Amino acid sequence: MAAVSIWFFTECQGSSRDRVRAQSPVGHSNIIRRETLVSTSPQLYSWVLKFPDERVRGRQWTSEVGVKRLGDILDLSCVIKTDEHSTLVASPVEASQPRLIRYVVANIAKATDADFAPTVPGVGLKTVGPDIDSYRSFEAEIERSDRTGPIVLVSPTRDGDYLFNTVDLQQKLVGLAQVVQISPEFNSYEMAGALGEGRSAWGGAVNILYPPTSTGFVRGRLFLADTITGWGDTQLSRISQVLAWVTNNTNIPRLYGHIRPEGVMQLSLRRRMQTARARSSQMDAAQLRQVLEQAAKQEAEQAKYFDELVNENSQLEGRISAYKDELEGSQDELSKKDFTIQSLKDQLERAGDGNASVVNAERLVRLVSRKAPPSPLQCLELIEELYGDSCVILSSARGSAEKASQFVHGRELLDLLNRLVTAFRSAMMEGGDNNARTVFGKSEYAANESETVMGNKALRRQREFVYEGKPVEMLRHLKFGVGDDLTKTIRVHFHWDAARRKIVIGYCGKHLPLLNR
Repeated sequence: MAAVSIWFFTECQGSSRDRVRAQSPVGHSNIIRRETLVSTSPQLYSWVLKFPDERVRGRQWTSEVGVKRLGDILDLSCVIKTDEHSTLVASPVEASQPRLIRYVVANIAKATDADFAPTVPGVGLKTVGPDIDSYRSFEAEIERSDRTGPIVLVSPTRDGDYLFNTVDLQQKLVGLAQVVQISPEFNSYEMAGALGEGRSAWGGAVNILYPPTSTGFVRGRLFLADTITGWGDTQLSRISQVLAWVTNNTNIPRLYGHIRPEGVMQLSLRRRMQTARARSSQMDAAQLRQVLEQAAKQEAEQAKYFDELVNENSQLEGRISAYKDELEGSQDELSKKDFTIQSLKDQLERAGDGNASVVNAERLVRLVSRKAPPSPLQCLELIEELYGDSCVILSSARGSAEKASQFVHGRELLDLLNRLVTAFRSAMMEGGDNNARTVFGKSEYAANESETVMGNKALRRQREFVYEGKPVEMLRHLKFGVGDDLTKTIRVHFHWDAARRKIVIGYCGKHLPLLNR
């Protein structure tokens, strides 16, 4: 049985703001270059076709197809790119799957003597949740070092529906990315606890988890439900945006494995010259001259083609640099707007509940000007008064803080809490824990507990605090001081509520029990 490996990537050379589009040749296309190498193994084929856009005048499409066959294994790659030949072209370019890929996938599905290679991502839709074991196996898949394609994690809305037709989305991403649908019965807290917020999704959001880097870091790109609905009301427009973000990060690595005409041409020339050298002793002068003339002609064509590529690459590098600058600037602006919008929503929510508070300026001045440091409870009350829209102080935190009245470094604690509900929260909203941890020094923050605590159910249970009627494990904690001296040591255990974008403080007091204490 033949094993088929397929993938495609897209490039947009035009001046449009949209990044990519993938589409097969339509209308009247012209084969402007065809290179083949079938005399030896592996067999290589490459076609380049150019054709005008049927709807947008001044736009030209280039479709480049490469095939490598080695025994029963067939590698197929497809590159689509556009050239804008008029400054009047203003129609945006949307991402979609090339018809060629759909044609190949459909034929493989019907064939009895061919199947996809095991390395092809996204052949079928996968599901994760609601049990904890599924999260563990999913975590192994996320961190798999040989994973080459992104994972598109699609979560259900609060009503149990999906903003995407996940089956259609997977069919559009076959060969590029694996779509994983989160079960409607999943528990968002359980998932976040098993995978971390940066690798989870909830409330209709989509999280694109890119392949691990050489250091094992997995970068995610989270799109909230509001953002997805803003992409349009149709499945086509929403899937187009996901495809654009996937190919935006897979294009470059995929390019290195693509069978291009210049590669086939160069290998063909090299093998022809090797054959000529091997047979030169058997050729007369006329035959040798003919072989050399053919080689010289092919070399001249290759040199011309390389010059075209150098010019094309120079233009691409300039456009890519401009796109990156524009994208980074847009992301910064969006993050700031999202932060502002969420803060306003939180304030409105608190106002609607009748919980809005106004900072007592006189009390604040009196607290910071006195010689005695504020107590842990006073620190919590002040933080809640100043940043009540960004945090939740549980009764368990107040009770533990009240018992820690002997603590004498209240100003340092207040600084830690202030950074927690401002800079740390902002970093969590923008980049997750890996970005947020830089707000504190190594001696000030821990994202988890020690192995001895993690392996002891009783100790872990002591780090659970009731939030919204449910016990929530709060392993993240701030640290000040070491040892058992209650006057110099304190711990603040908290939870990041990603759905509400709030810091939930569940404990503020002496060091919680350890295995030998």
